[in-house]
Amino acid sequence: MLKTESYKKGIIKSTALNVIVKCISFINILVIAYYFGTSIDTDLYFYIFSFITLLAGLINGMDVAVIIPEGMQIKETKGMDSAVPFYIFFGYLYLFLGSLFFFILLFFSVPIYNTISSFKSTVLNQHYSLLLLSSSLPLLIILSNYLTTVLTTIKYFTAPLIVNGITQFFALIALLTLHKIIGINSIILGLTIGYILNIILLLFFMRIKLNWRFNFHSQKLSKRIINNLVVVQLGNLASFAYNYGIIILLSSLVTGVYSAYNYSMQIINIPIIFIVAQTAAVSGIKFNELAAKDQYVQLNKIFHDSLGLLLFFIVPVCFLTWLYADLIVKILFLRNNFSKEAAQTTVLFIKYLIFLLPCFAINTFLTRLLIAIKKVNQSFYFQLGFNISMLIIIFVSTSMFYLQGFIGSTLIAYYLYSTVACIFLMRWLMPYIKYISFLKLFLRIVLINLPLCVMAFFSINYLFFIVPFLYVILLYFINRITNVIPNLNLNILKTYKSLV
Repeated sequence: MLKTESYKKGIIKSTALNVIVKCISFINILVIAYYFGTSIDTDLYFYIFSFITLLAGLINGMDVAVIIPEGMQIKETKGMDSAVPFYIFFGYLYLFLGSLFFFILLFFSVPIYNTISSFKSTVLNQHYSLLLLSSSLPLLIILSNYLTTVLTTIKYFTAPLIVNGITQFFALIALLTLHKIIGINSIILGLTIGYILNIILLLFFMRIKLNWRFNFHSQKLSKRIINNLVVVQLGNLASFAYNYGIIILLSSLVTGVYSAYNYSMQIINIPIIFIVAQTAAVSGIKFNELAAKDQYVQLNKIFHDSLGLLLFFIVPVCFLTWLYADLIVKILFLRNNFSKEAAQTTVLFIKYLIFLLPCFAINTFLTRLLIAIKKVNQSFYFQLGFNISMLIIIFVSTSMFYLQGFIGSTLIAYYLYSTVACIFLMRWLMPYIKYISFLKLFLRIVLINLPLCVMAFFSINYLFFIVPFLYVILLYFINRITNVIPNLNLNILKTYKSLV
């Protein structure tokens, strides 16, 4: 399974394996909801895991934006033998940073979390074992993320999925077997064991299969690389501050709200994981190739075609999820320790935050474009301004209108950024990307879905289970008439071929 692959085979294999891995991950969430519902235990678990994931993401943000592009350039100009020490140097840097986080959280977990979270010290002391178990996760996640990113760069596309699959599998086994004995600690224990095994297997593979030697060689980093690393991390800090602000905001509300938010985001993330992330990853590689050759006309075409086609499938998902949110929560969550109040809160989040999907897709593709043309530094101020403004608006709206304020302000802020702000961003940094033309396409996609959504809304009580099928069939025929996505079947094939 772990061998170099062409882009075409990489897409096929990674997509198939991704389905399996994400199913295991989703089962983990369902099991947590079944055993623990929404409680202070789950609020604290989701808070700790979200914080650690954000922390790891902050550090690993250097990978795709700076380290990997520089490593690829060294490989092209000097060969793989020169690129390997460069990658290993940053591996040791990550080992140092991760170890630093580990020891700080190991010895000072309660005072740290008491300072940076809304949880009281009594709650933290009651869950001291959970804090200790989670202290090693920053180190393990940072190293695991970096190693799999490096392997992906040299066309081991399935490596990240295999690694994540092992982690999620151990988490599931620990949760099923130990939840009665150690409670919510079981999921953290399983994740820890899984990540340790992952890192051992990845290092063993890189040593035996790739013949990498992990001797430390100092690297003289140019001023350009250092400047890029600093600017990228400043941008990542802005994103970290925003996301962490959301965690603090929701976890400080009534017990169970933050857990309900996390359960809802698991549903919302399904199309992101299965559709957006995979498509953007492959498109990003194609963007890098075209940008390196200064083929900007083709770059615009690939961006327009791939993202337009992606949104054609995402928008119906948004409308149908809004219609069936109650059923989704009832089937997946409403049982055992999951209360009706928790279900109502989860439904509220799902029904409206699902409409963030188009914004997530657009932002993901734009980020890939900025990385490809090496304009991440210039976009920093846009990113900083957006995150600060959005966080202020959300805090004020939530304090005034509670969850409705949080949901409404989040949607408004994301759509303003993805439309108005990004028009100026594209004109400034990438004038060859016809962004207004793309937004017109997005608007046409939304408009052809609106009458179908209205029809579905009024017929759902009579044709409950066949509404989605009718929706998709009618959408296909309306598209044939309106020609929003010309020659849909042929367009899918052409877009796929252009990417691989």
